[in-house]
Amino acid sequence: MKNLLIILFLIASIQITSAQETAIYEKYGVTVGTLQPGLEVGESVKNFKGKDQNNKTYSLDDALKNGPVVVNFFRGSWCPYCVKHLINVQDSLSMIEAKGATFIAVTPENQERFTALAEKKGFTFEMVEDKKMDIMNSFEVTFDVNDGYQNMLKKYENDLTKTNAIKKAALPVPATFIISQDGKIIARHYDPNYKVRMSVKDILNTLESI
Repeated sequence: MKNLLIILFLIASIQITSAQETAIYEKYGVTVGTLQPGLEVGESVKNFKGKDQNNKTYSLDDALKNGPVVVNFFRGSWCPYCVKHLINVQDSLSMIEAKGATFIAVTPENQERFTALAEKKGFTFEMVEDKKMDIMNSFEVTFDVNDGYQNMLKKYENDLTKTNAIKKAALPVPATFIISQDGKIIARHYDPNYKVRMSVKDILNTLESI
């Protein structure tokens, strides 16, 4: 009887934790059943290509020939947390590049919108349009946006079915992956809470350890 009660208690605890996590994720706009787990440290990354803010084709493989690459996924120019993080990166970009690395920001937002952001904020790192969400899916950071969050964004005149290049209400977890020249992930920050990002300090510390 005692063992049975312990088992029932554990099951109930797991169910409560799961329900709490679901509620938290939904707060961040995540349709929980669609949330991808993100690639792990040690996994290899596939090459990807995309058009940047200067309408040039970016290739991850080409970038890795010159050194490590920091890949950041940002939700769009409409997200103040994304913009603040990218401003912090730009302010310290010379230090990242001094480590022999490059920084790239990948977004599902259409090129016209993030190009306007780059020009306004003076971003000199490359920003790449994930036109069909192929990059997001290859890093396993994609999720469908729930109706409640979509409706909230529309109040601020942002309809993801119009501002995303693929015309679909899907977003990436605002994750950051640091990739070594052999194409393997050596560090990652993955958190569905869009208010939390990998700090520039952590990026630099990782690059220093290579």
